[in-house]
Amino acid sequence: MEVKAGLLKVIQEARKKFSPYNLLLPHLQNLPLNRPIYIFALGKAAYQMAEAALSIASHDPLIRIMAGLVITRYGNSKGPLDKMTILESSHPIPNEDSLKAADAAIDFLQKLNENDILLVLLSGGGSALLEKPVEGVTLEEIMEITRKLLDSGADIETINSERKKYSAVKGGKLINYANCKSVMIYAMSDVPGDKPKYIASNPFLPEAETDDITMGLDSSRRFDMMPGKKLQQVGKAVVYKIIGNNRAFRDSVREAALEIIPPLRSDNVHIVSTDLTGEAVQIGKEISKMADLITRQKGKGFSAFRTPCLLIFGGETSVTVRGNGIGGRCTELALATVEGISQLNNCVLMTYATDGQDGFCNASGAIVDYQTKAKITEHGIDIDSFLYDNDSYTALKAADAIIPSEPTGINVNDVVLLYIQ
Repeated sequence: MEVKAGLLKVIQEARKKFSPYNLLLPHLQNLPLNRPIYIFALGKAAYQMAEAALSIASHDPLIRIMAGLVITRYGNSKGPLDKMTILESSHPIPNEDSLKAADAAIDFLQKLNENDILLVLLSGGGSALLEKPVEGVTLEEIMEITRKLLDSGADIETINSERKKYSAVKGGKLINYANCKSVMIYAMSDVPGDKPKYIASNPFLPEAETDDITMGLDSSRRFDMMPGKKLQQVGKAVVYKIIGNNRAFRDSVREAALEIIPPLRSDNVHIVSTDLTGEAVQIGKEISKMADLITRQKGKGFSAFRTPCLLIFGGETSVTVRGNGIGGRCTELALATVEGISQLNNCVLMTYATDGQDGFCNASGAIVDYQTKAKITEHGIDIDSFLYDNDSYTALKAADAIIPSEPTGINVNDVVLLYIQ
């Protein structure tokens, strides 16, 4: 199989294994039986998570899902869902629909009864999709603050910490509107370290209880069992569980690569980075240097990586916006590697945003090799100039290197795959 096609298939198979249905199945089997359950799904993966929950419940008549509210990004819903009200909103900049979504959420939560169970299906993107400004702050001010934060290249923790200051629903404030006593939260993490206080800007957990808590797939928290004035004021039994994160998705990628690309064996597929952060351009250049080093050491008996090999990186880089071009983290990182791998005819690099949407462009990522530079320059494009103008999408589109955007139902940051023959 041609390497580029193989890497694309690896991602497709990893996504299947990592579907919301597979992630939720073992957890929803533990739901209390014969109790009224109301679903609140928020985030880029909200539709698929709600759909999966309904499908799982359909096989057990004692799981009583009564109704639900799904709030997701424009274009992410695929049609009506039984018993669900579906709202689409704006991401990454909130708009009027974000305010309408917050009003709908508050109304939905206030109608719950004390003995109802609130099942929260949470994924990244909720920070923009749901917004209610605090008194004295306008939507326009929040929009401008968000734009400046995104253009600054700030990390997600900084961005979401700032967003909470101006919001009446973030930072655990939304839970105060829920009239039920039991809240079960299943979250797909899109933040490094899986800290609940940053996932979708934490609408449902008492903020005082989440400052230093890092969650993982192997842990859940019963916040009703923890001391704290904030939690006592909320007066609810809250269970929080991370069901998917970037580390687990990289594991799925590794498994799929071993199945799909025959030359690869378990000892030459490596998860190199567990927390890829920093400027996308700089990270791209460092990865291309790594590819060059591995290539030069090939066959000399002292290389850290025996070829053929696949290196898997995961995390979320940042982009400081200087110009007026079109692009995102993944396309900018990929374009930054093009010069460095242009002499390496044994190397293919792929970048992929697991939510299927890379920044402000119609791409989920890009795939490049030693021929990409020549294809770009044939169109009169200077790579450095386009990187400076943050126009990575345009440059890579000219080389037919773009992976098209598509809603995936997954949102656990980005992955970078470096294959060296």
